[in-house]
Amino acid sequence: MPEPIDCLNTTLTALADGARRHAARDASARAALAVACAERVAGMADDWARTAVAIKLGGPAALAEEIATGPLGTLRLLLLTAWAQTEIAKNGLPQPSRPPRLSHATNEGNQRPSDPASLVELDVMPVGTLFDPMIFRGHRATVRCVNPGGLHAFERSWRREAEERPRSGGVAVVLGAGNVSGLAAADVICQIFEHGRAVLLKLHPLHASLEPILGRALEPLVAAGLLAIVTGGAETAQAAVAAPLVTHVHLTGGQGAFDALVWGGRDPHAAGAEPLLAKPITCELGNVTPWIILPGRYTPAQLACQADTVAASIANNTSFNCIATKLVITCRAWPQRDEFLALVGRRLASLPARQGWYPGAATAWETIAGRPAPADGTLPWVFRTGLDIERDRAWVAREWFVPVAAETAIAADDIEAFCTRAGGLVHGLPGSLAASVTLPATLATRDRQRAELLVEHLEYGVVAVNGWSALAYAMGNIPWGGFPGGTLAAPASGIGRVHDPLLLPLVHNTILRTPLVVWPTPPWFPWHAGGAKLARGLVATYASLARGGPGLGPLMQLTRMLPDVLLSAVRPPARP
Repeated sequence: MPEPIDCLNTTLTALADGARRHAARDASARAALAVACAERVAGMADDWARTAVAIKLGGPAALAEEIATGPLGTLRLLLLTAWAQTEIAKNGLPQPSRPPRLSHATNEGNQRPSDPASLVELDVMPVGTLFDPMIFRGHRATVRCVNPGGLHAFERSWRREAEERPRSGGVAVVLGAGNVSGLAAADVICQIFEHGRAVLLKLHPLHASLEPILGRALEPLVAAGLLAIVTGGAETAQAAVAAPLVTHVHLTGGQGAFDALVWGGRDPHAAGAEPLLAKPITCELGNVTPWIILPGRYTPAQLACQADTVAASIANNTSFNCIATKLVITCRAWPQRDEFLALVGRRLASLPARQGWYPGAATAWETIAGRPAPADGTLPWVFRTGLDIERDRAWVAREWFVPVAAETAIAADDIEAFCTRAGGLVHGLPGSLAASVTLPATLATRDRQRAELLVEHLEYGVVAVNGWSALAYAMGNIPWGGFPGGTLAAPASGIGRVHDPLLLPLVHNTILRTPLVVWPTPPWFPWHAGGAKLARGLVATYASLARGGPGLGPLMQLTRMLPDVLLSAVRPPARP
Protein backbone atom coordinates (compact mmCIF):
# COMPACT_ATOMS: atom_id res chain seq x y z
CA MET A 1 0.00 0.00 0.00
CA PRO A 2 1.22 3.55 -0.66
CA GLU A 3 2.74 5.12 2.43
CA PRO A 4 0.84 8.22 3.65
CA ILE A 5 2.77 11.33 2.83
CA ASP A 6 2.69 12.54 6.46
CA CYS A 7 4.64 9.38 7.46
CA LEU A 8 7.54 10.13 5.13
CA ASN A 9 9.45 12.30 7.58
CA THR A 10 9.53 9.51 10.16
CA THR A 11 10.77 7.08 7.52
CA LEU A 12 13.39 9.51 6.24
CA THR A 13 14.65 10.26 9.75
CA ALA A 14 15.26 6.56 10.30
CA LEU A 15 17.03 6.31 6.95
CA ALA A 16 19.28 9.27 7.79
CA ASP A 17 20.28 7.49 10.99
CA GLY A 18 20.93 4.31 9.00
CA ALA A 19 23.12 6.22 6.53
CA ARG A 20 25.26 7.58 9.38
CA ARG A 21 25.78 4.06 10.73
CA HIS A 22 26.55 2.80 7.22
CA ALA A 23 29.32 5.39 6.80
CA ALA A 24 31.13 3.71 9.69
CA ARG A 25 31.03 0.26 8.06
CA ASP A 26 34.31 -0.91 6.65
CA ALA A 27 34.60 -2.72 3.33
CA SER A 28 34.44 -6.17 4.95
CA ALA A 29 31.16 -5.31 6.66
CA ARG A 30 29.75 -3.94 3.41
CA ALA A 31 30.74 -7.19 1.68
CA ALA A 32 28.97 -9.27 4.34
CA LEU A 33 25.82 -7.17 3.92
CA ALA A 34 25.87 -7.70 0.14
CA VAL A 35 26.26 -11.47 0.58
CA ALA A 36 23.35 -11.59 3.02
CA CYS A 37 21.20 -9.80 0.43
CA ALA A 38 22.32 -12.19 -2.31
CA GLU A 39 21.16 -15.18 -0.28
CA ARG A 40 17.75 -13.59 0.31
CA VAL A 41 17.32 -12.64 -3.35
CA ALA A 42 18.06 -16.21 -4.41
CA GLY A 43 15.40 -17.49 -2.06
CA MET A 44 12.80 -15.09 -3.47
CA ALA A 45 13.70 -15.62 -7.14
CA ASP A 46 10.67 -17.67 -8.19
CA ASP A 47 8.12 -15.50 -6.38
CA TRP A 48 9.74 -12.40 -7.81
CA ALA A 49 9.75 -13.66 -11.40
CA ARG A 50 6.20 -15.05 -11.32
CA THR A 51 4.83 -11.83 -9.88
CA ALA A 52 6.55 -9.84 -12.62
CA VAL A 53 5.08 -12.16 -15.29
CA ALA A 54 1.60 -11.59 -13.82
CA ILE A 55 2.08 -7.82 -13.90
CA LYS A 56 2.90 -8.05 -17.61
CA LEU A 57 0.12 -10.51 -18.45
CA GLY A 58 2.89 -12.67 -19.90
CA GLY A 59 3.03 -16.23 -21.11
CA PRO A 60 5.70 -18.94 -20.80
CA ALA A 61 8.25 -17.01 -22.88
CA ALA A 62 8.13 -14.13 -20.42
CA LEU A 63 9.25 -16.24 -17.44
CA ALA A 64 12.85 -16.60 -18.65
CA GLU A 65 13.00 -12.85 -19.28
CA GLU A 66 11.66 -12.03 -15.82
CA ILE A 67 14.07 -14.38 -14.06
CA ALA A 68 17.01 -12.94 -16.00
CA THR A 69 16.16 -9.25 -15.63
CA GLY A 70 14.88 -9.49 -12.05
CA PRO A 71 16.40 -11.83 -9.46
CA LEU A 72 19.24 -13.21 -11.61
CA GLY A 73 20.65 -9.81 -12.55
CA THR A 74 20.24 -8.58 -8.97
CA LEU A 75 21.99 -11.67 -7.60
CA ARG A 76 24.92 -11.21 -9.95
CA LEU A 77 25.26 -7.53 -9.05
CA LEU A 78 25.27 -8.34 -5.33
CA LEU A 79 27.95 -11.02 -5.73
CA LEU A 80 30.16 -8.68 -7.73
CA THR A 81 29.61 -5.95 -5.14
CA ALA A 82 30.52 -8.28 -2.28
CA TRP A 83 33.67 -9.51 -3.99
CA ALA A 84 34.76 -5.99 -4.90
CA GLN A 85 34.35 -4.85 -1.28
CA THR A 86 36.26 -7.91 -0.05
CA GLU A 87 39.15 -7.07 -2.37
CA ILE A 88 39.08 -3.43 -1.25
CA ALA A 89 39.35 -4.62 2.36
CA LYS A 90 42.39 -6.73 1.49
CA ASN A 91 44.21 -4.66 -1.13
CA GLY A 92 42.58 -1.24 -1.30
CA LEU A 93 41.32 -1.91 -4.84
CA PRO A 94 39.00 -4.36 -6.60
CA GLN A 95 40.56 -6.66 -9.16
CA PRO A 96 39.34 -6.46 -12.78
CA SER A 97 39.61 -9.37 -15.21
CA ARG A 98 42.77 -7.79 -16.65
CA PRO A 99 44.95 -4.99 -15.21
CA PRO A 100 44.55 -1.43 -16.53
CA ARG A 101 46.48 -0.49 -19.68
CA LEU A 102 46.81 2.55 -21.91
CA SER A 103 44.95 2.46 -25.20
CA HIS A 104 47.43 4.41 -27.30
CA ALA A 105 51.11 3.89 -28.05
CA THR A 106 53.66 5.68 -30.20
CA ASN A 107 54.93 4.25 -33.45
CA GLU A 108 57.85 2.84 -31.49
CA GLY A 109 55.44 1.01 -29.19
CA ASN A 110 56.12 3.17 -26.13
CA GLN A 111 53.19 4.25 -24.01
CA ARG A 112 52.23 7.92 -23.93
CA PRO A 113 51.14 8.23 -20.31
CA SER A 114 50.12 11.90 -20.38
CA ASP A 115 48.52 12.00 -23.85
CA PRO A 116 45.05 13.53 -23.28
CA ALA A 117 43.72 11.60 -26.26
CA SER A 118 44.58 8.23 -24.74
CA LEU A 119 42.31 6.24 -22.48
CA VAL A 120 42.91 3.80 -19.67
CA GLU A 121 41.34 0.46 -20.52
CA LEU A 122 40.56 -2.45 -18.24
CA ASP A 123 38.61 -5.64 -18.87
CA VAL A 124 35.81 -6.35 -16.40
CA MET A 125 34.41 -9.41 -18.16
CA PRO A 126 34.73 -12.39 -18.24
CA VAL A 127 34.59 -12.93 -14.48
CA GLY A 128 36.14 -16.31 -13.76
CA THR A 129 34.50 -16.83 -10.36
CA LEU A 130 31.06 -16.44 -12.00
CA PHE A 131 31.97 -19.04 -14.66
CA ASP A 132 31.73 -16.43 -17.42
CA PRO A 133 34.28 -18.19 -19.65
CA MET A 134 31.91 -21.18 -19.74
CA ILE A 135 28.57 -19.37 -19.79
CA PHE A 136 29.49 -16.40 -21.98
CA ARG A 137 32.04 -17.99 -24.29
CA GLY A 138 34.03 -15.47 -26.30
CA HIS A 139 32.57 -12.38 -24.58
CA ARG A 140 34.79 -9.53 -23.38
CA ALA A 141 33.92 -6.14 -21.88
CA THR A 142 36.48 -3.35 -21.78
CA VAL A 143 35.77 -0.25 -19.72
CA ARG A 144 37.54 2.86 -21.00
CA CYS A 145 38.38 5.65 -18.57
CA VAL A 146 39.82 9.11 -19.10
CA ASN A 147 43.61 9.07 -18.68
CA PRO A 148 44.52 11.35 -15.74
CA GLY A 149 48.23 11.26 -16.60
CA GLY A 150 49.33 7.64 -16.74
CA LEU A 151 48.61 4.37 -14.99
CA HIS A 152 50.05 5.46 -11.64
CA ALA A 153 47.84 8.55 -11.61
CA PHE A 154 44.87 6.37 -12.56
CA GLU A 155 45.56 3.98 -9.68
CA ARG A 156 45.74 6.89 -7.24
CA SER A 157 42.39 8.19 -8.49
CA TRP A 158 40.89 4.73 -8.27
CA ARG A 159 42.10 4.20 -4.70
CA ARG A 160 40.58 7.52 -3.64
CA GLU A 161 37.31 6.57 -5.31
CA ALA A 162 37.23 3.15 -3.65
CA GLU A 163 37.89 4.69 -0.25
CA GLU A 164 35.70 7.79 -0.37
CA ARG A 165 32.72 7.11 -2.63
CA PRO A 166 31.09 4.35 -0.52
CA ARG A 167 31.11 6.78 2.43
CA SER A 168 29.32 9.65 0.67
CA GLY A 169 26.34 9.42 3.02
CA GLY A 170 22.92 11.03 2.90
CA VAL A 171 19.51 9.77 1.81
CA ALA A 172 18.58 9.14 -1.81
CA VAL A 173 15.11 8.88 -3.26
CA VAL A 174 15.10 6.25 -6.01
CA LEU A 175 12.19 6.68 -8.42
CA GLY A 176 11.81 3.19 -9.81
CA ALA A 177 11.01 2.36 -13.42
CA GLY A 178 7.90 0.37 -14.30
CA ASN A 179 9.14 -1.62 -17.26
CA VAL A 180 11.70 -4.05 -15.75
CA SER A 181 11.37 -5.41 -12.22
CA GLY A 182 15.12 -5.55 -11.53
CA LEU A 183 15.89 -1.90 -12.30
CA ALA A 184 14.70 -0.48 -8.99
CA ALA A 185 16.56 -3.13 -6.97
CA ALA A 186 19.77 -2.47 -8.90
CA ASP A 187 19.43 1.28 -8.39
CA VAL A 188 19.00 0.69 -4.65
CA ILE A 189 22.09 -1.54 -4.47
CA CYS A 190 24.18 1.01 -6.35
CA GLN A 191 23.10 3.91 -4.13
CA ILE A 192 23.80 1.96 -0.92
CA PHE A 193 27.05 0.20 -1.81
CA GLU A 194 28.60 2.49 -4.42
CA HIS A 195 27.61 5.82 -2.83
CA GLY A 196 26.98 5.02 0.83
CA ARG A 197 23.46 6.45 0.82
CA ALA A 198 20.34 5.11 2.49
CA VAL A 199 17.42 4.81 0.09
CA LEU A 200 13.73 5.55 0.00
CA LEU A 201 12.60 3.49 -2.97
CA LYS A 202 9.41 4.75 -4.58
CA LEU A 203 8.14 1.92 -6.77
CA HIS A 204 6.24 2.58 -9.98
CA PRO A 205 2.48 1.97 -9.48
CA LEU A 206 2.73 -0.99 -11.88
CA HIS A 207 4.99 -2.72 -9.37
CA ALA A 208 2.75 -2.42 -6.31
CA SER A 209 2.46 -6.21 -6.05
CA LEU A 210 6.26 -6.47 -5.96
CA GLU A 211 6.61 -4.28 -2.87
CA PRO A 212 6.38 -7.10 -0.29
CA ILE A 213 8.56 -9.40 -2.40
CA LEU A 214 11.32 -6.81 -2.80
CA GLY A 215 11.01 -6.04 0.90
CA ARG A 216 11.75 -9.67 1.73
CA ALA A 217 14.43 -10.06 -0.95
CA LEU A 218 16.30 -6.98 0.29
CA GLU A 219 15.45 -7.51 3.96
CA PRO A 220 19.08 -7.20 5.20
CA LEU A 221 19.12 -3.64 3.84
CA VAL A 222 15.77 -2.88 5.46
CA ALA A 223 16.98 -4.32 8.77
CA ALA A 224 20.15 -2.21 8.57
CA GLY A 225 18.05 0.95 8.31
CA LEU A 226 19.27 1.54 4.76
CA LEU A 227 16.09 0.91 2.77
CA ALA A 228 12.41 1.71 2.94
CA ILE A 229 10.02 0.89 0.09
CA VAL A 230 6.83 2.73 -0.81
CA THR A 231 4.52 2.56 -3.80
CA GLY A 232 2.77 5.56 -5.25
CA GLY A 233 2.35 8.00 -8.08
CA ALA A 234 3.52 11.54 -8.79
CA GLU A 235 2.25 12.97 -5.49
CA THR A 236 4.31 10.52 -3.44
CA ALA A 237 7.39 11.16 -5.60
CA GLN A 238 7.05 14.95 -5.28
CA ALA A 239 6.66 14.80 -1.51
CA ALA A 240 9.68 12.52 -1.12
CA VAL A 241 11.92 14.58 -3.37
CA ALA A 242 10.96 17.80 -1.59
CA ALA A 243 11.64 16.43 1.91
CA PRO A 244 14.55 18.29 3.59
CA LEU A 245 16.27 15.06 4.69
CA VAL A 246 16.62 13.85 1.09
CA THR A 247 20.04 14.73 -0.31
CA HIS A 248 19.99 12.99 -3.69
CA VAL A 249 17.51 11.86 -6.35
CA HIS A 250 17.93 9.00 -8.81
CA LEU A 251 15.44 8.47 -11.63
CA THR A 252 15.12 5.69 -14.18
CA GLY A 253 12.44 6.75 -16.62
CA GLY A 254 11.70 8.93 -19.61
CA GLN A 255 12.57 12.45 -20.67
CA GLY A 256 9.09 13.67 -19.75
CA ALA A 257 9.42 12.45 -16.16
CA PHE A 258 12.85 14.08 -15.90
CA ASP A 259 11.62 17.43 -17.25
CA ALA A 260 8.63 17.42 -14.89
CA LEU A 261 10.85 16.64 -11.91
CA VAL A 262 13.71 19.01 -12.69
CA TRP A 263 12.00 21.84 -14.58
CA GLY A 264 8.38 21.58 -13.51
CA GLY A 265 7.29 21.41 -17.14
CA ARG A 266 9.03 24.66 -18.09
CA ASP A 267 11.32 25.04 -21.09
CA PRO A 268 14.89 24.47 -19.83
CA HIS A 269 16.26 26.43 -22.79
CA ALA A 270 14.21 29.55 -22.16
CA ALA A 271 16.09 32.70 -21.18
CA GLY A 272 16.74 32.79 -17.46
CA ALA A 273 15.36 29.29 -16.88
CA GLU A 274 16.27 27.85 -13.47
CA PRO A 275 15.68 24.24 -12.44
CA LEU A 276 12.89 23.60 -9.97
CA LEU A 277 14.90 20.76 -8.39
CA ALA A 278 17.62 22.09 -6.12
CA LYS A 279 19.15 18.71 -5.26
CA PRO A 280 21.71 16.58 -7.11
CA ILE A 281 20.12 14.12 -9.51
CA THR A 282 21.39 11.14 -11.44
CA CYS A 283 19.25 9.48 -14.05
CA GLU A 284 18.94 7.03 -16.94
CA LEU A 285 16.47 8.19 -19.58
CA GLY A 286 16.54 5.82 -22.51
CA ASN A 287 17.60 5.96 -26.10
CA VAL A 288 16.62 5.58 -29.76
CA THR A 289 18.84 2.53 -29.94
CA PRO A 290 20.67 1.90 -33.22
CA TRP A 291 22.17 -1.32 -34.58
CA ILE A 292 24.68 -0.80 -37.41
CA ILE A 293 25.28 -3.76 -39.74
CA LEU A 294 28.54 -3.30 -41.63
CA PRO A 295 28.44 -4.66 -45.18
CA GLY A 296 30.59 -7.67 -45.93
CA ARG A 297 30.35 -11.40 -46.45
CA TYR A 298 28.71 -13.33 -43.62
CA THR A 299 28.35 -17.11 -43.50
CA PRO A 300 24.78 -18.46 -43.30
CA ALA A 301 25.28 -19.21 -39.60
CA GLN A 302 26.63 -15.74 -38.88
CA LEU A 303 23.85 -14.02 -40.78
CA ALA A 304 21.17 -16.11 -39.06
CA CYS A 305 22.58 -15.59 -35.56
CA GLN A 306 22.90 -11.83 -36.03
CA ALA A 307 19.37 -11.61 -37.44
CA ASP A 308 18.04 -13.62 -34.50
CA THR A 309 19.85 -11.40 -32.03
CA VAL A 310 18.41 -8.25 -33.62
CA ALA A 311 14.92 -9.79 -33.58
CA ALA A 312 15.29 -10.83 -29.93
CA SER A 313 16.45 -7.33 -28.99
CA ILE A 314 13.20 -5.98 -30.46
CA ALA A 315 10.93 -8.64 -28.96
CA ASN A 316 12.37 -8.87 -25.45
CA ASN A 317 9.94 -7.52 -22.82
CA THR A 318 7.47 -6.59 -25.59
CA SER A 319 10.05 -3.95 -26.60
CA PHE A 320 9.30 -1.97 -23.42
CA ASN A 321 13.04 -1.50 -22.88
CA CYS A 322 15.10 1.66 -22.97
CA ILE A 323 17.56 -0.19 -25.20
CA ALA A 324 15.24 -2.18 -27.43
CA THR A 325 16.62 -1.88 -30.95
CA LYS A 326 14.71 0.85 -32.77
CA LEU A 327 16.76 1.51 -35.90
CA VAL A 328 18.75 -1.03 -37.93
CA ILE A 329 21.23 0.63 -40.29
CA THR A 330 22.42 -1.27 -43.35
CA CYS A 331 24.23 -0.51 -46.61
CA ARG A 332 21.98 -0.27 -49.65
CA ALA A 333 24.58 -2.00 -51.84
CA TRP A 334 25.17 -4.89 -49.41
CA PRO A 335 24.37 -8.11 -51.35
CA GLN A 336 23.02 -9.89 -48.26
CA ARG A 337 20.75 -7.06 -47.12
CA ASP A 338 17.48 -8.53 -48.39
CA GLU A 339 18.30 -11.95 -46.95
CA PHE A 340 19.19 -10.46 -43.56
CA LEU A 341 16.04 -8.34 -43.35
CA ALA A 342 13.90 -11.30 -44.34
CA LEU A 343 15.43 -13.36 -41.53
CA VAL A 344 14.67 -10.64 -38.98
CA GLY A 345 11.13 -10.16 -40.31
CA ARG A 346 10.30 -13.87 -40.36
CA ARG A 347 11.59 -14.38 -36.83
CA LEU A 348 9.44 -11.54 -35.50
CA ALA A 349 6.43 -12.73 -37.49
CA SER A 350 6.78 -16.19 -35.91
CA LEU A 351 6.37 -14.79 -32.40
CA PRO A 352 2.90 -14.33 -30.94
CA ALA A 353 1.92 -10.75 -30.24
CA ARG A 354 2.09 -9.85 -26.56
CA GLN A 355 -0.20 -7.77 -24.39
CA GLY A 356 0.45 -4.03 -24.42
CA TRP A 357 0.61 -3.81 -20.63
CA TYR A 358 2.65 -0.61 -20.32
CA PRO A 359 0.54 2.54 -19.75
CA GLY A 360 -0.14 4.45 -22.97
CA ALA A 361 1.34 1.72 -25.17
CA ALA A 362 -1.74 1.14 -27.34
CA THR A 363 -2.06 4.84 -28.22
CA ALA A 364 1.66 5.13 -28.99
CA TRP A 365 1.55 1.97 -31.13
CA GLU A 366 -1.39 3.28 -33.14
CA THR A 367 0.36 6.61 -33.65
CA ILE A 368 3.53 5.15 -35.13
CA ALA A 369 2.02 2.07 -36.81
CA GLY A 370 -0.70 4.15 -38.44
CA ARG A 371 -3.51 1.70 -37.74
CA PRO A 372 -5.80 0.67 -34.87
CA ALA A 373 -4.42 -1.71 -32.26
CA PRO A 374 -6.12 -5.12 -32.00
CA ALA A 375 -9.17 -5.26 -29.74
CA ASP A 376 -7.67 -8.11 -27.68
CA GLY A 377 -5.05 -5.79 -26.13
CA THR A 378 -2.07 -7.26 -27.95
CA LEU A 379 0.41 -5.17 -29.92
CA PRO A 380 1.77 -6.87 -33.07
CA TRP A 381 5.45 -6.65 -33.96
CA VAL A 382 6.17 -4.01 -36.61
CA PHE A 383 9.48 -4.06 -38.48
CA ARG A 384 9.51 -1.44 -41.21
CA THR A 385 12.27 -1.75 -43.79
CA GLY A 386 13.55 0.85 -46.21
CA LEU A 387 12.71 3.80 -43.94
CA ASP A 388 13.41 7.22 -45.46
CA ILE A 389 14.36 9.17 -42.36
CA GLU A 390 13.95 12.54 -44.04
CA ARG A 391 10.35 11.78 -45.00
CA ASP A 392 9.39 9.78 -41.89
CA ARG A 393 11.44 11.40 -39.15
CA ALA A 394 8.76 10.57 -36.57
CA TRP A 395 10.16 7.02 -36.40
CA VAL A 396 13.45 8.26 -34.94
CA ALA A 397 12.48 11.60 -33.40
CA ARG A 398 11.71 9.96 -30.05
CA GLU A 399 12.01 6.61 -28.29
CA TRP A 400 8.89 4.60 -29.17
CA PHE A 401 8.20 2.47 -26.12
CA VAL A 402 6.23 -0.10 -28.15
CA PRO A 403 7.08 -3.21 -30.25
CA VAL A 404 8.12 -1.37 -33.40
CA ALA A 405 11.46 -0.94 -35.13
CA ALA A 406 12.68 0.23 -38.52
CA GLU A 407 15.54 -0.29 -40.95
CA THR A 408 17.17 2.36 -43.06
CA ALA A 409 19.76 1.83 -45.80
CA ILE A 410 22.75 4.08 -46.43
CA ALA A 411 24.13 4.65 -49.92
CA ALA A 412 27.86 3.86 -49.75
CA ASP A 413 30.38 2.29 -52.10
CA ASP A 414 32.96 1.24 -49.52
CA ILE A 415 33.51 0.75 -45.79
CA GLU A 416 34.99 4.23 -45.37
CA ALA A 417 31.90 5.93 -46.77
CA PHE A 418 29.53 3.64 -44.89
CA CYS A 419 31.22 4.17 -41.51
CA THR A 420 31.35 7.94 -41.99
CA ARG A 421 27.66 8.18 -42.88
CA ALA A 422 26.50 5.64 -40.29
CA GLY A 423 28.40 7.48 -37.55
CA GLY A 424 26.86 10.77 -38.59
CA LEU A 425 23.38 9.25 -38.67
CA VAL A 426 23.47 7.69 -35.20
CA HIS A 427 24.96 10.76 -33.58
CA GLY A 428 21.88 12.65 -34.77
CA LEU A 429 19.53 10.27 -32.95
CA PRO A 430 18.10 11.10 -29.51
CA GLY A 431 20.01 9.53 -26.66
CA SER A 432 23.51 8.29 -25.92
CA LEU A 433 22.90 5.17 -23.83
CA ALA A 434 23.92 2.22 -26.01
CA ALA A 435 24.42 1.08 -29.59
CA SER A 436 25.32 -2.16 -31.37
CA VAL A 437 27.57 -2.78 -34.36
CA THR A 438 27.86 -6.02 -36.35
CA LEU A 439 31.29 -6.49 -37.95
CA PRO A 440 32.09 -9.06 -40.65
CA ALA A 441 34.96 -11.39 -39.83
CA THR A 442 36.41 -11.15 -43.35
CA LEU A 443 37.16 -7.43 -43.63
CA ALA A 444 40.46 -6.45 -45.18
CA THR A 445 43.00 -4.93 -42.80
CA ARG A 446 42.32 -1.32 -43.76
CA ASP A 447 38.55 -1.81 -43.62
CA ARG A 448 38.84 -3.53 -40.26
CA GLN A 449 40.81 -0.57 -38.91
CA ARG A 450 38.15 1.84 -40.18
CA ALA A 451 35.41 -0.27 -38.62
CA GLU A 452 37.24 -0.25 -35.30
CA LEU A 453 37.50 3.54 -35.48
CA LEU A 454 33.73 3.66 -35.83
CA VAL A 455 33.30 1.45 -32.76
CA GLU A 456 35.78 3.43 -30.69
CA HIS A 457 34.31 6.82 -31.53
CA LEU A 458 30.59 6.16 -31.16
CA GLU A 459 29.40 8.47 -28.39
CA TYR A 460 27.40 5.97 -26.36
CA GLY A 461 27.81 4.70 -22.81
CA VAL A 462 28.05 1.15 -24.15
CA VAL A 463 28.95 0.00 -27.65
CA ALA A 464 28.26 -3.70 -28.24
CA VAL A 465 30.03 -5.49 -31.09
CA ASN A 466 28.06 -8.42 -32.60
CA GLY A 467 25.60 -8.49 -29.71
CA TRP A 468 22.79 -6.64 -27.99
CA SER A 469 23.95 -3.91 -25.64
CA ALA A 470 21.42 -5.01 -22.98
CA LEU A 471 23.85 -7.78 -22.08
CA ALA A 472 26.14 -5.09 -20.68
CA TYR A 473 23.47 -4.10 -18.18
CA ALA A 474 22.90 -7.73 -17.21
CA MET A 475 26.59 -8.24 -16.41
CA GLY A 476 26.36 -5.97 -13.37
CA ASN A 477 29.95 -4.66 -13.38
CA ILE A 478 29.83 -2.69 -16.65
CA PRO A 479 29.17 0.96 -15.76
CA TRP A 480 25.75 1.82 -17.18
CA GLY A 481 24.60 5.27 -18.21
CA GLY A 482 24.64 7.80 -21.00
CA PHE A 483 27.78 9.02 -22.71
CA PRO A 484 29.52 11.70 -20.59
CA GLY A 485 28.30 15.24 -21.06
CA GLY A 486 24.64 15.16 -20.02
CA THR A 487 23.35 18.30 -18.27
CA LEU A 488 20.12 19.30 -16.57
CA ALA A 489 19.08 21.23 -19.68
CA ALA A 490 20.20 18.52 -22.11
CA PRO A 491 20.53 15.20 -20.26
CA ALA A 492 20.49 12.99 -23.40
CA SER A 493 20.36 9.46 -21.95
CA GLY A 494 21.11 10.60 -18.45
CA ILE A 495 23.55 11.88 -15.88
CA GLY A 496 25.82 9.60 -13.86
CA ARG A 497 26.01 5.80 -13.86
CA VAL A 498 24.88 2.69 -12.05
CA HIS A 499 26.43 -0.81 -12.00
CA ASP A 500 29.91 0.25 -10.98
CA PRO A 501 30.79 -2.11 -8.12
CA LEU A 502 34.48 -1.72 -9.02
CA LEU A 503 34.14 2.01 -8.20
CA LEU A 504 36.05 3.04 -11.31
CA PRO A 505 37.06 6.69 -11.73
CA LEU A 506 36.68 8.86 -14.84
CA VAL A 507 34.60 6.36 -16.84
CA HIS A 508 34.35 7.24 -20.53
CA ASN A 509 32.41 4.27 -21.94
CA THR A 510 32.55 0.50 -22.46
CA ILE A 511 33.01 -1.72 -25.51
CA LEU A 512 31.40 -5.17 -25.20
CA ARG A 513 32.51 -7.74 -27.76
CA THR A 514 30.66 -10.99 -28.47
CA PRO A 515 31.09 -13.68 -31.14
CA LEU A 516 29.29 -13.45 -34.47
CA VAL A 517 27.73 -16.82 -33.70
CA VAL A 518 26.72 -17.49 -30.09
CA TRP A 519 26.48 -21.13 -29.06
CA PRO A 520 24.22 -22.46 -27.69
CA THR A 521 21.09 -20.37 -28.24
CA PRO A 522 20.89 -17.73 -25.47
CA PRO A 523 18.06 -18.51 -23.04
CA TRP A 524 16.81 -14.90 -23.27
CA PHE A 525 15.76 -15.45 -26.90
CA PRO A 526 11.93 -15.50 -26.64
CA TRP A 527 11.61 -18.69 -28.68
CA HIS A 528 13.99 -20.70 -26.47
CA ALA A 529 11.83 -23.54 -25.10
CA GLY A 530 14.16 -24.18 -22.15
CA GLY A 531 14.99 -20.58 -21.32
CA ALA A 532 13.27 -20.49 -17.92
CA LYS A 533 14.89 -23.74 -16.82
CA LEU A 534 18.36 -22.52 -17.76
CA ALA A 535 17.79 -19.15 -16.07
CA ARG A 536 16.73 -20.96 -12.88
CA GLY A 537 19.86 -23.11 -13.11
CA LEU A 538 22.00 -19.99 -13.24
CA VAL A 539 20.17 -18.56 -10.21
CA ALA A 540 20.96 -21.80 -8.35
CA THR A 541 24.63 -21.55 -9.38
CA TYR A 542 24.93 -17.97 -8.17
CA ALA A 543 23.02 -18.83 -4.99
CA SER A 544 25.55 -21.56 -4.25
CA LEU A 545 28.33 -19.02 -4.71
CA ALA A 546 26.59 -16.69 -2.26
CA ARG A 547 26.29 -19.45 0.33
CA GLY A 548 29.79 -20.80 0.17
CA GLY A 549 31.92 -18.99 -2.38
CA PRO A 550 33.79 -20.70 -5.24
CA GLY A 551 34.08 -24.45 -4.88
CA LEU A 552 32.48 -27.73 -5.80
CA GLY A 553 28.90 -26.69 -4.99
CA PRO A 554 28.51 -23.98 -7.66
CA LEU A 555 30.28 -26.15 -10.21
CA MET A 556 27.86 -29.00 -9.51
CA GLN A 557 24.93 -26.64 -9.99
CA LEU A 558 26.39 -25.57 -13.31
CA THR A 559 26.92 -29.14 -14.52
CA ARG A 560 23.27 -29.94 -13.80
CA MET A 561 22.41 -27.47 -16.56
CA LEU A 562 24.49 -29.29 -19.18
CA PRO A 563 21.76 -31.69 -20.41
CA ASP A 564 19.42 -28.77 -21.11
CA VAL A 565 22.20 -26.76 -22.73
CA LEU A 566 23.13 -29.67 -24.98
CA LEU A 567 19.49 -30.40 -25.78
CA SER A 568 18.95 -26.82 -26.90
CA ALA A 569 22.04 -27.16 -29.11
CA VAL A 570 21.10 -30.42 -30.81
CA ARG A 571 17.40 -29.51 -31.07
CA PRO A 572 17.36 -25.79 -31.81
CA PRO A 573 14.00 -24.11 -32.48
CA ALA A 574 12.87 -24.45 -36.08
CA ARG A 575 13.80 -21.43 -38.17
CA PRO A 576 10.74 -19.63 -39.51
